[in-house]
Amino acid sequence: MKLSNEAKVGLMVIITFTIFIGIVALLARLNVASSGYKLSIYFGFLNDLKVGAPVNIAGGIEIGRVVEIRQSGEKTEVVVWIDNKYRLIKNTSFAIFTKGIIGSKYINVFVPPSTNVDDFLNDGDKVYGVDPPSFDQMMLIFQTFMNGQNGGELLAKIFQNSEALVENLNKIASENRGDVRQSILAAKASIILFSQQMKIFMDELNRFTSNVANLSEKNKEEINITIRNMSEISSNLNKIIQRLEDGRGSLGKLMTDEEIYYNIKDASQYAKELFGQLKQDPSKLFFKQK
Repeated sequence: MKLSNEAKVGLMVIITFTIFIGIVALLARLNVASSGYKLSIYFGFLNDLKVGAPVNIAGGIEIGRVVEIRQSGEKTEVVVWIDNKYRLIKNTSFAIFTKGIIGSKYINVFVPPSTNVDDFLNDGDKVYGVDPPSFDQMMLIFQTFMNGQNGGELLAKIFQNSEALVENLNKIASENRGDVRQSILAAKASIILFSQQMKIFMDELNRFTSNVANLSEKNKEEINITIRNMSEISSNLNKIIQRLEDGRGSLGKLMTDEEIYYNIKDASQYAKELFGQLKQDPSKLFFKQK
């Protein structure tokens, strides 16, 4: 079958466009691979995580994607690509989350708070992720909790016990309704009395504060004069003490000059002896002894 010139041109255009798209995709993949780094995260349970799932930090910002999932021994290895703009420290944790209640799965990144950290995850590093809880696992735990009992029977017992508890509470409330009412009324009366006493106390406190303020305003000038007088008295006392310490004046000399002190002491002793003799014989004051 011989093709027309138009068909040949069209076929060439299609082939050329296909090759162009392939080259663009290859270059894009090479560019993406060169602008990020890969990490291997090991999980024991994936909960339907798929290749292409996003890798989000703090549940919001997408920093990479899942590029490969393969089995590695007892664990499943999930290879993720992380953008170079986001450097993750060594103790970063990874967990599989669900968008909404029944949405798609993604890997959530938890970066702990840290300062001045230089130890970051690099291309090819291996870390262990946090396995997500599944509904089947929760059902297994629930079955273990029931210890082999029928779920319906266990729930029936729980509701029956709850009903009995409610009936007992209603009975207690009904039997003690009068006491409860009296207690409530007494508490209400106490609160009202306390409120009234607090109001009286606050009124008295406001009145006292107002009186103190008025007294201070009325006697402001007298208080200032008293303060000035006390300041002057204190200054004068300081001057007197300084003069005494310097030995100026009679008292100052008496305090600082020991010779004057002993002379006065001797004179006092002589006068004391003289007065004693005159008391025994007053004539000595007028007649001298021979």
